[in-house]
Amino acid sequence: MSKKWFPTGIFKALGIVWKNLWRKNIVIDYPWEKYPMPERARWSVQLKYDEEGAIKCTACGICEKTCPICAIQIDVTTDPETRDKHINHWEYERGGCMMCGLCVESCPFDAIYQDTNIELAHESRDLIRIDLATDVDAAKAKRAAAPKPAAKPDAPKPEAGEEKPATKPATEEGGKADESLA
Repeated sequence: MSKKWFPTGIFKALGIVWKNLWRKNIVIDYPWEKYPMPERARWSVQLKYDEEGAIKCTACGICEKTCPICAIQIDVTTDPETRDKHINHWEYERGGCMMCGLCVESCPFDAIYQDTNIELAHESRDLIRIDLATDVDAAKAKRAAAPKPAAKPDAPKPEAGEEKPATKPATEEGGKADESLA
């Protein structure tokens, strides 16, 4: 058995170091350089606001019921006389949210969306659960007006001396009317 007495592995390692020493850096300097986020990236939930600056949420609670891990909690009071809703707290737990987007898809009023902000880390545990809306009136539910049915053409009216013939539904077998339906 012949053993090599000269270590060649050190020269291979130095060759790899020398080659990578002149290569362009592929890592970004994160806090100072930001990675461009993809257009369809979705992260934490946020509330939408209308043109006047009021929230679009109607406090229906569908997003809260749809969330599989209960990351959304809405505390609502309803005025018994006017039936207007008031949002006491609209809480969202960023630390527990799995960013699935089911709450956004289920919202019938398009009042919430998923933000593209990826910087969700905080120094305090108190900032994991945030209050997105506190002590605000909920938006009124805007329902689309039901389309009016098309006008039916007027049937010819019987003249003064004529009577309208009474018709009964006929069965398929004998053509006779079913007496139990009359």
